[in-house]
Amino acid sequence: MSRRHVVGLLTVLLTSSCSVGEDTTEQHPEVARAPVTTAAPATTAAPATTAAPATTAAPATVPVVSALTSAPPPKTTPAPVPTTNTDPLTAESSIPESPVLLRTPTIVDPLRVMVVGDSVTYEVEPGLTAALQYTGLVVSAGRTQVGFGLSRWPVYAWWEVWPPFLTEIQPEVVVVQTGTWDVNDVWDGDDRIPAPEDPDWEASFAFLVRMAVDVLSDDGAHVYWLTMLPMPFSERPERLNRLLRDIATTDDRMTVVDLTPDFTDVEGRYLSHVDRHGVGWPIRKVDGVHLCREGAELVGSIVAMAILSDAGLSPMSGWEDGTWRSDARYDVDPCDDPAPVGDPS
Repeated sequence: MSRRHVVGLLTVLLTSSCSVGEDTTEQHPEVARAPVTTAAPATTAAPATTAAPATTAAPATVPVVSALTSAPPPKTTPAPVPTTNTDPLTAESSIPESPVLLRTPTIVDPLRVMVVGDSVTYEVEPGLTAALQYTGLVVSAGRTQVGFGLSRWPVYAWWEVWPPFLTEIQPEVVVVQTGTWDVNDVWDGDDRIPAPEDPDWEASFAFLVRMAVDVLSDDGAHVYWLTMLPMPFSERPERLNRLLRDIATTDDRMTVVDLTPDFTDVEGRYLSHVDRHGVGWPIRKVDGVHLCREGAELVGSIVAMAILSDAGLSPMSGWEDGTWRSDARYDVDPCDDPAPVGDPS
């Protein structure tokens, strides 16, 4: 997708009342930024007519996975060929097996994964990479950006930032997550288009999601889009997550990985701790947004299961208490872990 084409499409999101601010860091400036080259702000075109709201797709099976479910086959999977063979000894062989979504990797040719997203994804990445690479059949690279949001495109031209990463890593799988800077009340968030309060937010943000999938899957990679994690006393994450599920019903290039069930209780309420051997371990930091080590382990398990099962592989245990737990990013706004880093007790 050419830069001219992308910028032209983005102008449908602009209105005369929108103002473009300067680039800012997130509320945790002490978190090291991932090494990226931030592209110059996109050239603002003249205001254009706002696109009409996207028509809601008819109810369909959404490719959503969680720790309790496995990803369904892609929508392009052919239906079984009808047969009149009633011989029980041969009829089974006439039904084709459903193909896996991803190729089955080998040690010589491992599956290539790239992770992009915001500061929450930045904390997801160490555990996810550990879970995937522990198999010996996957290599994973993180290219997250603190302060990232799809709607912050005026100051972070992600459609220009991502292609060099795609060329470098040549991923077959891209894991992406966004939300904090797209739907929350954040410091200096005036540079967002669309803004969360805009009446056409759903249609405009859906446009950005589809464009992001276009960019990330341009060379054939499958996109695993993680839902935004729940927040205390906020319905905003679910607003974004519903939109992702709706888009996935008509786009077999993406799979929505639903993290919500594992970060809420049976009544759907926000969880800050999980029980481990009778001790309450924190999974979320005090801001209710970011992740502790236990939270990163939980997300890593869920996402790794989704990706590995789609490649015909089974997750392996043993990575959970690896060296990734000593990563310094978990010492920013540290959690009150009841045991030293790496202690499995």
